[in-house]
Amino acid sequence: MKKNDEFISTCIDYDKYGNGVVRHEGIVFFVKGLINEEQAKIKCISMKKNYGYGKIVELIKISDERVEPKCSVFSSCGGCTLQHMSIKEQANFKKRVVENSFETIAKLNVDVHDVLYMEEPYRYRNKVQVPVQFDEKLKIGFYRSFSNDIVEFDDCIVQSEISNEIIEYIKKELNKYSFKNIVRHILIKHSHYTNEVMVVLIVKKESLDSMTFFIDKLYEEFNQIKSIVVNINNRKDNVILGDKEIVVKGNKFIKEKLCGFNFNISSKSFFQINPYQTEILYKKVMELADIKEDEIVLDLYCGIGTIGMIASQYGKKVIGIEVVKEAIKDAIINAKENNINNIEFYCMDAQDGADMLIDNNLKPDVIIVDPPRRGLSKDVIDSIVTLSPNRLIYVSCDPSTLARDCKIFDENGYKVLTVIPVDMFGLTSHVECVVLMSRVEK
Repeated sequence: MKKNDEFISTCIDYDKYGNGVVRHEGIVFFVKGLINEEQAKIKCISMKKNYGYGKIVELIKISDERVEPKCSVFSSCGGCTLQHMSIKEQANFKKRVVENSFETIAKLNVDVHDVLYMEEPYRYRNKVQVPVQFDEKLKIGFYRSFSNDIVEFDDCIVQSEISNEIIEYIKKELNKYSFKNIVRHILIKHSHYTNEVMVVLIVKKESLDSMTFFIDKLYEEFNQIKSIVVNINNRKDNVILGDKEIVVKGNKFIKEKLCGFNFNISSKSFFQINPYQTEILYKKVMELADIKEDEIVLDLYCGIGTIGMIASQYGKKVIGIEVVKEAIKDAIINAKENNINNIEFYCMDAQDGADMLIDNNLKPDVIIVDPPRRGLSKDVIDSIVTLSPNRLIYVSCDPSTLARDCKIFDENGYKVLTVIPVDMFGLTSHVECVVLMSRVEK
């Protein structure tokens, strides 16, 4: 088999990105856009040592789960890659990704629940960040798959309408100004329940004088905008936000409601991107945690305090640990504004936070972790095991690192009891999970 050869084959599975998997002459091929059990004529577009990549030339047998993508740039944008699948098939795929992770990585036999998904996964994102390029022509959009080329769009179907309108306005207006070539990214945060918007202009260098007129016009154009921030980032890597930022219009925060609480969100605060599914996710967290009124809860990677504040309704005391100082500042303000008195926040990394509790002989009954995609370090896991909570709740956006960590916990006396996938990222290949582990008495 060589490049440009064609063959006919039937899809037998998906890889973790949602590409169809086929076999031909003993070789596995990954084919973008092919649905399980579909048959197609496929062109080989790349060959590696033991596998290849293919492209659909013609669909011969079409799945009932195939739907027409709604996005005009679906074929080129690197974002919502599952739009050709029905909502049901997306859920089946994501459940299988989680099952595969536990089977192949953790080597654990666990019962994975059906995915909790949105029937209409559109307009759900409360955050969008788009790169800006200026090379003779101004381009604002999303990156093409596995590329730094920008794909421009008119209407992103997972973003809110106001976010799309602001991006379209900026595309039209920015070209008139000399500072356009120093803009790196545009970040928009939109609180869906309060309808407040923050716009962050990420620039290579500080140039407020040249930006003032544009910023004034943008602020006046949209009454939903409650905050405009200029963030200065002169780094040469892929980190989007720089250390220095200036609030040039309105407030430092926008406000949002979640699970009955009010939250202040700043430019660097982590907040789940799907507010509708987040309420479902956090309700499952509380249901599995089953916090009693005399229990202490440790919320590692607490962010701006969302999970910890919800948990504070049920337990005696909550301790929140977060390494991002801006998030901890937000968390303290959020707890105060919600009149929560049984929660404490500490700005330190998860390892130091867990060790602090060990040193002070504090024994949490429940530990909730919601780490970044890379998961937990071995040292953090060791500290959690030393703290020896009765119940451990693990919230994860990466099934692979989740399964890896669950295997280590299993080897250290914690049994996985429940795995519930929640589709926070409809139309994409990503899936969130919440896992309940319980300490097994030796």
